[in-house]
Amino acid sequence: MTATADHEPSPHYRNIAAQAFAECAAHDMWFPKANPAATAALAIHLERWKLEHNDVIAGVRKMYTDNGSGFRPLPKDIVDASRAVRADRTERETTAERQAREDARDAQLEANRHRLQQLCQGFGKTPADA
Repeated sequence: MTATADHEPSPHYRNIAAQAFAECAAHDMWFPKANPAATAALAIHLERWKLEHNDVIAGVRKMYTDNGSGFRPLPKDIVDASRAVRADRTERETTAERQAREDARDAQLEANRHRLQQLCQGFGKTPADA
């Protein structure tokens, strides 16, 4: 499910958000200490775009490379930079790398489908009924 303002972000994305703020602090000695509400807010945006750790950290580094003194990043700045890093990475991947990434994702989706089927069978339902 995509996170919205009505849903709490997953612990996975809260962790990525906390690490993104730590990376911001490493680049800016005046960066404020992140509070739980700010971390959750960033996590919601990261989860919406399914941004993963390596792209987010590279995105923070890109932000600080591209912006000068006095820059104060907002969640949108972190998300935009992270999405740009991801787009650049996927545009540069070879056909074999792309196929391997897609195959891994397909395998993960199939495993999730299988787990859902098993769970539903325990309740006497099919995934279509759920």
